[in-house]
This record gives sequence, structure tokens and C-alpha cells, in this order.
Amino acid sequence: MNKTVIAHVEDLMFRAKVEAAGRNMNVAVRFVEKAGEISRVAADGPAAIFVELTPSSLPAITSAKKSSPGVPIVGFLAHVDKGLAEKARKAGVDRVLSRAQFSENLPELLLEFTAPGIERQPEAEPELPEE
Repeated sequence: MNKTVIAHVEDLMFRAKVEAAGRNMNVAVRFVEKAGEISRVAADGPAAIFVELTPSSLPAITSAKKSSPGVPIVGFLAHVDKGLAEKARKAGVDRVLSRAQFSENLPELLLEFTAPGIERQPEAEPELPEE
């Protein structure tokens, strides 16, 4: 099983968050700059594809799903946009999440696709001294 996740994220700050999560979870994340590149890199059989959903990313998602139907695609929206979410599902996105949901669940998503069956162990919070 390929342990690489492909990501197309236009927002640079959010891209840094995805990159850091991949590094922290020891998962290789390969970023593609243009949505049109998604289909080409999907042919390599990545563990999953994460896409920041925009109207311009939909044709690339459709193409990737046709060429690599077994590769799961997770899309996330910058804002709640039911119309775009529905179009994304029709294009082939397997899971549509809000940006906040994606961000909150990013470590678990990385593990789900690259190491199925392994659960993330949250770090124990340090005990505070009693006053």
C-alpha cells in the first residue's frame, strides 16, 4: 500500500498545516500546485487525495476518479457551500468536510488512509501543580 497522500491546497497557511500534520504523523504528503495535476499523480496510486474544493478543482477530481477509481478523495470547503459540496460529490469526492472538520480531524484522516486500523494516541496533557 502506498503511504503517500496527494494534496492540492491553494491557501498557503492551510497548506503549512497539512504539511506539519503529515510530518508529525510520519506520512509523506506530496503537494500538487495545479488542480490539473491531480489526475496525473493519482495514477501513482496514492493512499488518498486531499483537495481544497473550488469550482476549478472539480474537472480534475472527475478525471482523477475516472483514472484511479480506488483512490479515496477527501475534499474540504473554505466556507459552507452546499452547492459546491453537492457538485464535488457528483465529481467523485468520497468525503466532503468543512475546513474546520478537515483541520480538526487531519491526523486521524492521515492515519485512516496510510495506516488503517491504527488509532492515534492523543498526547497526555501535563498535570498542573496544585496551588
